[in-house]
Amino acid sequence: MKLLIVLITYNRLKYTKRTLKSLIDTIDTPYYLVIVDNDSKDGTKKWLEKNGPQDLLIFNPYNFYPGRACNLGWARGLQELPDATHLMRLDNDMEFVPGWDKKVEKYFEDMPMLGQLGLDHTALDAFNGDERYLTKFNGSTINAWPGNVGGPCIITREVYDLGARYDEQPWKDLRKSDKEMVTPQEDVKFSLSMHNYRLIYGHPTEKLAYTFANQDNWKEYPDYYKKTFKERGYKWEE
Repeated sequence: MKLLIVLITYNRLKYTKRTLKSLIDTIDTPYYLVIVDNDSKDGTKKWLEKNGPQDLLIFNPYNFYPGRACNLGWARGLQELPDATHLMRLDNDMEFVPGWDKKVEKYFEDMPMLGQLGLDHTALDAFNGDERYLTKFNGSTINAWPGNVGGPCIITREVYDLGARYDEQPWKDLRKSDKEMVTPQEDVKFSLSMHNYRLIYGHPTEKLAYTFANQDNWKEYPDYYKKTFKERGYKWEE
C-alpha cells in the first residue's frame, strides 16, 4: 500500500501541527503528503511554506470547504505522484494510534470489496449496537454507523478511478427544524457512491484514529467554531 494523503487545513495552526506530528510519528507505510490550505488567515500558510513536511502544497484563493479541497488535492497529487494505491482524506484535528496504518492495510486485504474506510473512531460514539451496521469478513469487522463515513477516510485507487468524488457545494442548512441534525452533504454523497458501486464502507471497530477537537477544546478557537456551526446549520451555544 502506498498512500496519497491529502491534509485539508483552514486556520487552527496549533491543531495542524499536532495532527502532522501524530501522523509522522506513527506512520510506517510509504506515503505522499499533499496539504491543501483553504485560505487560512492565522499564519498557517507562512508556517507551511517554511516548515511544512509536505510533498506538494496547494493554496486555495478562498475557503473551498473540505469536499472541493479534497478533490483538488487528490487530482493534483495523482498528477505528480501517480503510483499511489490508496487515497486518504485527513482533517487537521486528528490523532493517530501507533500501528494504525498497518491495521488499515489489513482491513483492505481482508475485505476485497472494501471501498472506503473511515478513520475517525469518534463517529461511533453514538452507535446503538444494531448488528445490521456491522460487516465481518476474514476476521475483520467494520461499522457503517451512522450510514455514511464522515470526515477522514481512505479509499482505494480503483474507487477514485471509478469516479468517486466529494460533493463540492459549500455547507448549507439542510434541517427542516431546529431539532434535526445536519449531515455534511459532501460526506453523504461520497459514501453513497460506494453503495452505488456495490462496495462496502464503514469505520474500523477498533480505535485507530480519532478527532481531538471536541466541545472540551472548542474554546481554543471560538471564532472558528462559531463560523463553522453557522455554516453547517448547527446551533452555537456559548
